[in-house]
Amino acid sequence: MAGSRKNKQIRQKVNPKGKSIVQGGNPEQYYMENPAWSFANSDQNMWPFTQEHIGELIWTEIVPRLKALESQTWNEILVKDKKQNHSINVANLNKVAQDRLTAKYIEAESLISLRITGNHRLYGYMTGRVFHVLWYDDDHGDNDTCVCRSYLKHT
Repeated sequence: MAGSRKNKQIRQKVNPKGKSIVQGGNPEQYYMENPAWSFANSDQNMWPFTQEHIGELIWTEIVPRLKALESQTWNEILVKDKKQNHSINVANLNKVAQDRLTAKYIEAESLISLRITGNHRLYGYMTGRVFHVLWYDDDHGDNDTCVCRSYLKHT
């Protein structure tokens, strides 16, 4: 007990220079912002975002859908439309998708699935308001070849 003081004030002679908080404020602020897209980390091996895999769908489905999503906030996309656009735990992904994340050194607890059309999805992760596109899955459903299998109910 000797030497313990209540109300002890710590004083600092100077503030360290060059030390700043990279992200300050409300961490969920991006929910009120419009989305931005990044294709820099898109996978070129599995479910690739390439012309051979996507073809003309880039102009007829994907770009129009991304343009439409840009007029919404992330809150509208991920909260109000959570049935169509939602996060998926990495453990629920196809084993091949999990292995691709490891190979690309992407450590994430979950990925985001954005619905383009009925069985077409974009998968990626977010940094702030930026959605980093990883995969384009054109066969989403109850099968073993998609990024994340969607089990049909009542079957």
